[in-house]
Amino acid sequence: MIGGSHVNEKSQEWRKASLDRSLINLDVKDHGSYALVDVYYQLFTSSVSTAAIRYKVHASHQIEVEHLLQPGNGLSDIPEIGMRFELDQSFDLLTWFGKGPHETYWDRQKSGKVAIHEGKVADQLQPYLRPQESGNKCGGVRWMEITDKQGNGIKISGDPTVEVNALPFTPFELEEASHHYKLPKSDKVSVRINGWQMGVGGDDSWGQPTHPEFRMFANQNYSYRFTLEGLTTK
Repeated sequence: MIGGSHVNEKSQEWRKASLDRSLINLDVKDHGSYALVDVYYQLFTSSVSTAAIRYKVHASHQIEVEHLLQPGNGLSDIPEIGMRFELDQSFDLLTWFGKGPHETYWDRQKSGKVAIHEGKVADQLQPYLRPQESGNKCGGVRWMEITDKQGNGIKISGDPTVEVNALPFTPFELEEASHHYKLPKSDKVSVRINGWQMGVGGDDSWGQPTHPEFRMFANQNYSYRFTLEGLTTK
């Protein structure tokens, strides 16, 4: 998100904090049919923020995830609240129940239709002038399946809804490439599961900031939940 409203500059402390977080505590408790894993992070924003993540791991191979962000005082707007992980490039097929079939964002979703949509990971990166944020799915995604051609993979279910983004590149790789041909050869799928991402803004295509109703102010806590489930054809 680079433009005349200088979102990239205002978001620098959150970008840095996401990379330089410090693990403060890790606690694991076995409850028989499930285990609870509580992780507590410190984020080095200009005034310290914290993130608490609880994983409820069931014997049935489902993992319930709850993410709580507690921003410090007097911080800039939060660009994105979520988690990211990577899958092998073979998991290149998407099926989701939510708005689509094109990308949707908090302030760019009215044309999306709620239905079961399908697509390929490689097709989610849009051919904008330079590589940038693309392919998001918001507006009430109930679930998304990311699978290989045999149907193996994972299912992400919102509680009740979630935002999901699956691309062949990480946000950092997109940020560093000035043209699409400069992107590295990909051998992965970068998956982001968000509670929220700020709106796109840019009503005048350049300097107009995102409307306040589509921004995340750092004056409150944010919490969201989702479930991960393995899919296998065996």
